[in-house]
Amino acid sequence: MTPAGEPRGSAAPAAPRLPDLRIVATTSLLLHEDTDPLRVERLARSLEVDGILRNPPVVAPLPDGRHVVLDGANRVSALRQGGYPHQLVQVVDYDAPEVRLEVWAHLLQDATGLRAALAGGGGPWAAATPEALQVGLAEGRFACAVLTAQEGRGLEAPDGLAGRVAALAEVVAGYRGRTAIYRVAPGSLETLAREYGHADALVLFPPFTKDDIRAIAQLPVRLPSGISRHLVPYRALRVDLDLAILRTDEPTAAKQAKLDEHVRARLLAHRVRHYPESTVLYDE
Repeated sequence: MTPAGEPRGSAAPAAPRLPDLRIVATTSLLLHEDTDPLRVERLARSLEVDGILRNPPVVAPLPDGRHVVLDGANRVSALRQGGYPHQLVQVVDYDAPEVRLEVWAHLLQDATGLRAALAGGGGPWAAATPEALQVGLAEGRFACAVLTAQEGRGLEAPDGLAGRVAALAEVVAGYRGRTAIYRVAPGSLETLAREYGHADALVLFPPFTKDDIRAIAQLPVRLPSGISRHLVPYRALRVDLDLAILRTDEPTAAKQAKLDEHVRARLLAHRVRHYPESTVLYDE
C-alpha cells in the first residue's frame, strides 16, 4: 500500500497512473443495461442528502462523442432524474486488454417465476447437458440457459443481437422481483447450493464482446441488470465530489477545472492510495 506518486525505496516501480476522471454532459451517457427503479430512487434520495458523489460510473467513449456506461447505470439514472446537466465519470480505454468483460450467472433459491417461463413461452427450449449448454452459449446458439437439479435447458437464440437480448430479457423478467437474485460466477449448481445453503436454479448467459456492448447501448433493447461484468484496473473510488459542482450551469471546462483542483488537493494531502492487491469486501 503506497500513496500515489510516493516511491518507496530506490527500487520502487513507477507510480501508477491516476484514473481518467472527467466531467461530461448527462445527455452523452448511454446505458447498455436496464436499471433497478427501486435502487435508482434510493440513490437519488441518498445523493441529495449526502451532497457528494463517492464513486464515479465507468464509461467508454464512442466515436461520436457519446459514452457507453460500463458500470454505474443506477448512479447515472439517479443523477439524470435529479436534473444534473453534467456527471463525473471515469473514462477507460475499452479496447485495452486489461479492461475485461465477463458475465454473471443468476442463482435463484426460488425458481417459481422461471418455471413459468420454461413452461409457457419465451421461445423454444432445448434439453441439454451442462457441458452442451456451455458450448451452445459460447457458440451463440442459446440466448440463455437454465440448470436445475433435474435438468438443463437452453433457450434457442433468435437471429440478430437485438433479438437475442430481447429473448433473454423476457426470461429474466419472469423471475425478477419474485425472488432474490444472487449474481455469481458461472459454476457448478451443486457447489453453489452448498455455499448458499440452497439453489433452486442457475441461469446462465452467453458471452458478449465489447462491440456487442457498444451496439446494445444504441439499441432500443438493453440487457437486464446484473448480467454484464466489467473488470477495470485502477478503479476510482471515494472521489467524493461535491454535487453542487455538477448542478450549476457552468460550462464543462469550468467544472472540469474544479474537479482537477479537487483531485490535486487530495494528492497534496496524501489521501490518494493505490491498492494493487485483489480484495474481498464483506460489507458491500
